[in-house]
Amino acid sequence: MKPSSFQMHKVDVLLEYKELLTQLYQLLNRRFPEYSNIWQKLFTEKRSHIRWVKNLQPKLDAGIISINQNSFKVEAMRFLMQSIQTKMDDLKSNPITFLQGIIFVRDIEDGMVEKNFFTIFQSDSPEFKEKKLKLELEHQNNAKMIKSTISNINNSQR
Repeated sequence: MKPSSFQMHKVDVLLEYKELLTQLYQLLNRRFPEYSNIWQKLFTEKRSHIRWVKNLQPKLDAGIISINQNSFKVEAMRFLMQSIQTKMDDLKSNPITFLQGIIFVRDIEDGMVEKNFFTIFQSDSPEFKEKKLKLELEHQNNAKMIKSTISNINNSQR
């Protein structure tokens, strides 16, 4: 069954969100180039997710993949995007520490799991399940990298 316009709107909002995150990571990379390995890894992950979601369209149209209505609320996502944009605007003119920036990123990345972003798409297709699991593992590894970085900074400041 072809997705409804509301379902496709949900996908579009998800793509906008991920695109906004790529912009945030580029901004943080310019602000903290000594940590470019972190920002580049996060940027690359989000670009990979964007490509994957865009490539799902034919499978969505064919009904091979469906959209979970309960995955996240569009209104909440829009609010979150506004908050991120406000923070990005603030970052452009106000100094922050690397620790403040990475904690902000940690909160965003943790929120993606809490808000069920990874449950938007559903399918019994083994190929889909494998790719989704790979993306979730990438996300978990990046979350561990972020938390480890925060912990290392906190430990070095003692």
